[in-house]
Amino acid sequence: MELSQQEFRDIQTLVRSLCGLVLSDHKTYLVRTRLESVVQGHGLVTFTDYLGRLQQLGAVLMREELVEALTTRETSFNRDTHPFEEFRRLILPALADTIGRRRESCNPTPIARIWSAGCSTGQEAYSLAMAVHHFVGGSPALHLRPDQFPILATDVSIKAITLAKEGRYSERDLDRGLSQEWRTRYFRKGGDVWVANNELRRSIEFRRLNFIGQTITLGPFDVIFCRNVMIYFDVPTRQRLCDQFHQQLNTGGLLILGAAESLCGLKTPLVSEQIGGTWAYRKAIDSRSAD
Repeated sequence: MELSQQEFRDIQTLVRSLCGLVLSDHKTYLVRTRLESVVQGHGLVTFTDYLGRLQQLGAVLMREELVEALTTRETSFNRDTHPFEEFRRLILPALADTIGRRRESCNPTPIARIWSAGCSTGQEAYSLAMAVHHFVGGSPALHLRPDQFPILATDVSIKAITLAKEGRYSERDLDRGLSQEWRTRYFRKGGDVWVANNELRRSIEFRRLNFIGQTITLGPFDVIFCRNVMIYFDVPTRQRLCDQFHQQLNTGGLLILGAAESLCGLKTPLVSEQIGGTWAYRKAIDSRSAD
């Protein structure tokens, strides 16, 4: 099935308006191969016919299907290693101190909230949850519980969120970033897949969220992981997201991006900071603000 340059440009424009994803000009082959079966599944024979259907007011599900087909779901447990090492080694103890201060200020439910933004099929969120459970279990003197580190995990893809909620992963998925010790501690074998245990799954709330066209009002958070997401957006979208992340962070909170990402070129009050072997952006402490 042929995809003309005009059809490709129309798809570029539509996808950007729907979810902010920027399809570079060399992605013509990828778009054609991913969408060809989708077009045929609707009984259509050309991309022009498909685009005509997508523009109809009642084609909400078709437009969601388009987003599902073209969004990237590349992820793994403890991806790039160092952000998760420093989360376990330095960030979690700091969050424990934060909870302690909130407890001392007579907060009846002192917690430190974590957001996995763009969680795909859930490996990042489960990596964070395992780190929390490991830290709490290894620090009994702190009198902490895993539910004091609630994790919200969001993604634009309904299919990805559904898979993440199930917490079912193949042997190959677990081989990518998960140690044998943590595999046997936090997962159980069920047929040809591994399933996250119930305690781990209760630590995470999975929710569908489209960054585009929505004002984010999910916070406040103490840590936001948004890794390997902003690289797919244009500069205005990255700026708007950066502004919203800043608003959703508690004073002193951290934003952690992917290894190839930065806020360079954006106007932001977030301050870059090296934490062990990784870089993060902190919401500057302001004496006029309070947790």
